[in-house]
Amino acid sequence: MRHLILPFLLTLCFYIESIFVDFLPTGIFGRDWILVPHFLLVLLIIMGISFFRNRTLIYAAVFGLLFDIYFTEIIGIYLVLFPIAVYISAKLAKILFSNVFTALFTSMLCISLVETIVYGMNILVLRKSMDINEFSMIRLVPTLILNIIFFIIVYFPFNKFLLNRKKEEINE
Repeated sequence: MRHLILPFLLTLCFYIESIFVDFLPTGIFGRDWILVPHFLLVLLIIMGISFFRNRTLIYAAVFGLLFDIYFTEIIGIYLVLFPIAVYISAKLAKILFSNVFTALFTSMLCISLVETIVYGMNILVLRKSMDINEFSMIRLVPTLILNIIFFIIVYFPFNKFLLNRKKEEINE
C-alpha cells in the first residue's frame, strides 16, 4: 500500500494543475498574466534530487506522455522535456550542495527551460504569435512566481516523505 502513495501524489498533482487553471480567474491580479502551474514538474524535480533518479525519470516520462495527451497540441514535447528537466536537476544537485536553495534554483531553471522550449515550439510549429518580451513578462515571470510559491509550500513535507521512503526501500 505504501508503494502506491507516490504515484497517487503525482496523479493528484497532475489533476490539481488542470483544476487550478480552470478555477483561477483571468486578470486576478489586475493584469492579463498567464499563470502556468508546473506543480507536477516541481514534484518530479524534487524527486530527482531527493529520491532514486532512474525511477523518477520513468515517472517523468509516463507523466510527460499523460501531460501531452491530456493538455497539449504537440504530442511528445513534455514526454521529452520532463525527463530532461529531472535529469538536469539531479545532476546539478550532485554538483552543487543539495539544499532547499539549490533545489529551488534548479527547479526554477528547469521550469524556465521547459517554458522557453514550449514557447519556441509553439512559435515554430503552431505559428502562435507572441514576442519574447511579451512571453517573458506575461507568461514566464508570473509562472515562475506561482511555482516558487508552490515549491515553498510543498518542499519540506514532500522531501521528508521522499527521504523516509528512500530509507525504507534501502532497508528492504
